[in-house]
Amino acid sequence: MHFLPLSLVTGAVLVSLGVIEAIAGQSPTTTSLPSLSGKHGGVATEVGECSSIGVDIMKAGGNAADAILASALCVGTIAAYHSGIGGGGFMLIDFREMAPAAANETMLTSSTNPGASSVFGGLAIGVPGEFRGWEMLHKRHGRLPWHTIFAPAIKLARHGFPLNADLEYFVNMGQDFILKDPLWAERYVDALEHIANNGPNTFYKGRIATNIAEAVFAQGGVLTTRDLENYSAVIRKPVNITYRNHRIFSTVAPSSGAVVLSALKIFEGYRGNYTDSDPEINVTTHRLIEATQFAYGQRTQYGDPAFVTNVQDLQQYYLADEVVAVSQSCEAKSKIMPRSRCRTYYDPANYTILDDHGTSHMAAIDESGMAVSLTTTINLYWGSQVMTADGIVLNNQMDDFSSPGQTNAFGFAPSPSNFIRPGKRPQSSISSSIAEDLVTGEITIATGSAGGSRIITATLQELYHYIDQGLSPAECTGHARWHDQLSGVTYFETGSDALGIKGFDNGTIAYLRSLGYNTTAQDLIGSTSHVVARAKNGTITAASDPRKVAACGAAY
Repeated sequence: MHFLPLSLVTGAVLVSLGVIEAIAGQSPTTTSLPSLSGKHGGVATEVGECSSIGVDIMKAGGNAADAILASALCVGTIAAYHSGIGGGGFMLIDFREMAPAAANETMLTSSTNPGASSVFGGLAIGVPGEFRGWEMLHKRHGRLPWHTIFAPAIKLARHGFPLNADLEYFVNMGQDFILKDPLWAERYVDALEHIANNGPNTFYKGRIATNIAEAVFAQGGVLTTRDLENYSAVIRKPVNITYRNHRIFSTVAPSSGAVVLSALKIFEGYRGNYTDSDPEINVTTHRLIEATQFAYGQRTQYGDPAFVTNVQDLQQYYLADEVVAVSQSCEAKSKIMPRSRCRTYYDPANYTILDDHGTSHMAAIDESGMAVSLTTTINLYWGSQVMTADGIVLNNQMDDFSSPGQTNAFGFAPSPSNFIRPGKRPQSSISSSIAEDLVTGEITIATGSAGGSRIITATLQELYHYIDQGLSPAECTGHARWHDQLSGVTYFETGSDALGIKGFDNGTIAYLRSLGYNTTAQDLIGSTSHVVARAKNGTITAASDPRKVAACGAAY
């Protein structure tokens, strides 16, 4: 095992010396990732060390809230290429980044380089929400002291952690950006310790906040210290549905939990045994994809509830709750035809569905039944590629907004509900979900996904595999996936022998082609999901997605 202090990552990795040179060209030896079970608690993340840290926090007297925060700090340290304290995300708490006060809807299209300004540099950066969200979770549900939760990540960053193939690959992707300041990592650890000892306010006021604003300004951005000071996380009432013998809760707009639940609710009208060997599995797959396309069509109407009128009511309408919208579900179900249709059949407005990026998902359940499903992101790999004087990598979340007059690659118009406004939060595909037994009220599964716009279909399939097919958590995360987001193409995984993922049956793909689907095969689609489940006997099982080489769940 190769260990690397974070402060040495730039020196040892990116100049192809030492550790990286020693392991270059090695292929993963993992063929499948076992799910780990216990009676007291479980955590699933994309980094095995971070899952173990979460479980260690539980062993030290912490609960699921403490565990998820410690794990998130660890992931943000080891996998800083797509998540971290310069970003934001969702639990049932909305800590999504928001547009600065000086932002406007044409700021990205009127710049001298509109294609790049939404991705790289200061204009791409939204106000980070990570610590405000974590602060809210900790104050409401945490058990251990704030500084205790930080201790494992600080130790890793200061003294070293195993170098895995995922980290090697993504560090080399961003080498020009990282090498500009070889001492950034030491300052990052100092910043973590400062926030651990002095609380989250020190991120939003004082030296760290000033350094963020100065870094953004130096790269042409408009985010100020006032924007940071004014940021607040929001507790949002989750959307929920009854589905089979479960009640499923998920995140609301501007995230996409309602899209996942709408697809499931439409699909619920069909019955079957749903095993992969079922003779009707081809028809079942078609129906599930069709239901998802209708749900994606609804998504274009969603946006930040502070700016989009009646979005909460609209979500409930599409979710076909028992009182108001059963008829809508039946209407959508009746439109599912024996053939695939053109895009406007599912989304008459023909608005763009943005292909967002990045993210890291994690889930935790403790022995009391508390469950947390958290997804965090800085958006694209290495975010905006702007780093503060404290070594904090800042997000490029402004890229998730739509801009007037800019159609996407498929000619679809931008959705007005997602135009930039000062203080607005952009749409996100994040769909962190938790389900409970409809009779007992006991938590059964916490899940979600990373992978940009593929988050929605991956999360939906995890819930389908667990609830409808009765698969184990490891079988859920290791199952081949499909993806369709109204782009005109349906993607299917061909699988990976090295990772133990069996591809889709060729007969299913051929059947869908006969219905008019435009199918494309990929070895792996790009989404990564993690599952923690609790059986009726109280056993908690954690399974991480084998598509990430370093991923492994932990339980005790």
